[in-house]
Amino acid sequence: MKKYSSVLIHPDVAGGRCAGEITCTTSEIQFVSEDFQYSIKLNNASIRAGGAGNRFVFLTEKGQDSISIYTSEKSILKDINILSNPHFIQEISSSKKTLNSSMTALYIVLGSLILIIGGLFFFKDKMIEKVAKQVPKEWEKTAGDKLFSTLSLQYHFIKNDSLKKEFLKVADPLFSQIEKEGYAIDLYFVQNPTINAFALPGGKVIIQTGLIQNAKSWEEVMGVLSHELAHVTRRHHIRGIINNIGIYTLLAVVVGDVSAFAGTFAQLGGDLASLANSRDFENEADETGLAYLEKAKMKPEGLISFFETLKKENATALDSAINSKVDLSFLSTHPNTQDRIDNLKEKVKSIKTDDFHTLPTNFNTFKTALLESN
Repeated sequence: MKKYSSVLIHPDVAGGRCAGEITCTTSEIQFVSEDFQYSIKLNNASIRAGGAGNRFVFLTEKGQDSISIYTSEKSILKDINILSNPHFIQEISSSKKTLNSSMTALYIVLGSLILIIGGLFFFKDKMIEKVAKQVPKEWEKTAGDKLFSTLSLQYHFIKNDSLKKEFLKVADPLFSQIEKEGYAIDLYFVQNPTINAFALPGGKVIIQTGLIQNAKSWEEVMGVLSHELAHVTRRHHIRGIINNIGIYTLLAVVVGDVSAFAGTFAQLGGDLASLANSRDFENEADETGLAYLEKAKMKPEGLISFFETLKKENATALDSAINSKVDLSFLSTHPNTQDRIDNLKEKVKSIKTDDFHTLPTNFNTFKTALLESN
């Protein structure tokens, strides 16, 4: 005889209810627990579905409203002793409809959740970009300043106002594009042989001597800087952080509650240095950087030729840079260098460079002076 796990609600039971098992015979429904027994004559029983979410089958005795037995095992409706009793035909049919409707509702809820979660992942990048645009630039600058303080402990800065002035004169058309978007450029040179240059959130630009030493022209340096500055204006640092904060906070900020992100962002600083740029971010920075060069009337081939130089002559230096502790370099990339070169060449085909400016020819003089500075 099949037994069904159940709960008895009865005023004489300690606490008003107890767990046990029920069995159905040809004449009655019997409930048995360790401390209590109760039975309902089959011809005087009533069956209905109900409870939280309409998930339970209730067995009651007519005239005993304070007493009931319920089970989550819906198979009790198929018990031979209940099915064979014509008294329950209508009640079984009604109970099945109620139970099925609850399951349908559950499936709808689950399906909706799956669609929502799927939509979040499908549109997550767009949502993250939207959230990043809501983050005040002052927060970015504060985080960038905090990171700069951390990084400055490991750098030897080159303080040479004349060289800095000369560099800014060449870079002015490019930097002007960035400043139009609300970022103030602050330039620093550091002595470090690693081929590296990067821009921090807020606009601080750090150029290592290794980049200048390996570059062949101003166009190559400006190409690298355009890429790095694009990481700032496309807010890749922030988007990388938002990608890690979880769906709840992301949704909260999407609907306008930027304060939900404030606590997370306030803790940032040195942690930003550990964020590697994704394949999409690198490609996005390449293309945005090209657009900046075009607006600045600087020939965009510089970035391409620098990548080609690295690929052909400096493979060892590239590996060293990728494995360095500083992850904010344009060299810390996921896309294959040749893929990026091919993509950039394709983009450059649509750019007319007839009226572009010719950059000064004094790059080698500048390079020598910078490398000899202390």
